[in-house]
Amino acid sequence: MDQSFISLQPDQAVAKVFDPMKSAQDTLARLAKVLEPMGQLAQLANVFEPIRTFQEELADVAAAFEPIKGFQSHLENLANRFEPMRAFQTQLERVAEAFHEQLVQLASAMEPATAFQDQLQHLIKAFEPAKALQRRFVELSRAFGGESASVNGTSAHNGVAAAD
Repeated sequence: MDQSFISLQPDQAVAKVFDPMKSAQDTLARLAKVLEPMGQLAQLANVFEPIRTFQEELADVAAAFEPIKGFQSHLENLANRFEPMRAFQTQLERVAEAFHEQLVQLASAMEPATAFQDQLQHLIKAFEPAKALQRRFVELSRAFGGESASVNGTSAHNGVAAAD
């Protein structure tokens, strides 16, 4: 056994055992700084309720527009035979095109949100081991400190909640 290890004080010897985890602990501490902006991002998700309500209303408009599409084909036949009907038919087409363009733009505006959701799903998978590892470390801490090592499922040293 390394003689320098034996000559260390007990707390220094134990600290040396945990040295390989120092950079990991520093990295994990940086996560706390990320959590605040994540909370702000969660508030941005409030935008979806009014969008959902608007989408439901537009679904009603689209359902009401279905019979008009049938009428539009009859109107096109009529406009081909009777020129004055062409203006009405053109206006109806423009209304349908305008709805289409606006809906495509709204769907495109949602792309950052769906990309963010994909990133979150990736992050969830990447951080999946965290709870199990935290629970195991809390259990290991009890092996060294007994039940007094945690109070109400919280580590007495860092205020870290035990994982469920």
